[in-house]
Amino acid sequence: MSITFKNVSYEYAPNTPFAYGALKDVNVSITSHKVTAIIGATGSGKSTLVQHLNALLLPTVGEVEVLDRVIKANEKPKKLKELRKNVGLVFQFPEYQLFEETVLKDVAFGPLNFGLSKEEAIEKAKIALDIVGLSEEYYEKSPLDMSGGQKRRAAIAGILAIDPDVLVLDEPTAGLDPQGSHAMMELFIQLNKMKNKTICLVTHDMEHVFNYCENVVVIDKGQVIYSDSVENFFNNEEMLNSLTIELPKVIQFKRLLRKKGFTIDHTSKTLEEIIPQVVAQRGDVHE
Repeated sequence: MSITFKNVSYEYAPNTPFAYGALKDVNVSITSHKVTAIIGATGSGKSTLVQHLNALLLPTVGEVEVLDRVIKANEKPKKLKELRKNVGLVFQFPEYQLFEETVLKDVAFGPLNFGLSKEEAIEKAKIALDIVGLSEEYYEKSPLDMSGGQKRRAAIAGILAIDPDVLVLDEPTAGLDPQGSHAMMELFIQLNKMKNKTICLVTHDMEHVFNYCENVVVIDKGQVIYSDSVENFFNNEEMLNSLTIELPKVIQFKRLLRKKGFTIDHTSKTLEEIIPQVVAQRGDVHE
C-alpha cells in the first residue's frame, strides 16, 4: 500500500503571532517498495512532510495513510508505538537521535524499547553498526566524541536496528566524504532491493536522485508541485528550469550535446550509453 497525503496542511505555532503554514493542501502518494526522493529549496516543507509519516507531527488539516493506518487532523493516532517501529525516521541532524552514554547502548535502545531482551537488542545493535561501517572500536565511545559523519552513521544504525518497513532519511549523507556517501546510498538501495523496504529520501543532491531513486516529489513553499518518475522529472525541461538545483553531470552533458546538434536518447543515463550515439552522429553534426 502506498503512503498517501490527502489535503494535508500543517501550521506551526497555531493561534499565535508566530503561526506559520509549513504545508498547504498537500495531495501526494509515495509508492511502497520504491525509492522516492523528496526535493525542494531549504524551508520548502520537506522535513515537515516526512515527520508526518510516523506521527511526529500531526496534520492541522487532512489525513495521512501509512501502512494501513490513517493519521487524521485533531485525532490522536492509535498504536503509535507500532507505527514508529514500522516507520523509521533518521533526522537531518543526528544529534537529535543520539542520547545514550555509549554508541552501542544508543543503537540498542530502539530494539529494547520495542520488546527485545537486552541480549537480543545488543546483537541487533552490533549487526546494524557493522552494516553502517562502525566497528567494535566504537561500541564504548560516547556519541558526543564522534565526528559528524560517524554520528550520522550511528543514527542510521539506530533505525536499522529496529528493522522498519519504511525508512525515511532526511539528508542522510550530509557530512560524509564521497566514498562514505556512495557506500551509504548503496546500502539504502540494497535494503530496498533485497529486503523490499520503502525508502523516502530527503536530499539536495541531484546526483543521488538521478542515480539511485525511482520517483521524485518536488515541494515548493509548502505545496507539492510535481510528482512523477525520476526519468520523467529529468526530461521535463520546464520543471528543471524552474528549480534552483544543480543538475547531474550526465544531464548537463546531454544538454550540451543537444545544443551542438546531437540527438541523444532521453533514457540514456551513463557515458557508456551516450558515447556510441555521439560517435555514430559525429559526421553529421557540425559546429
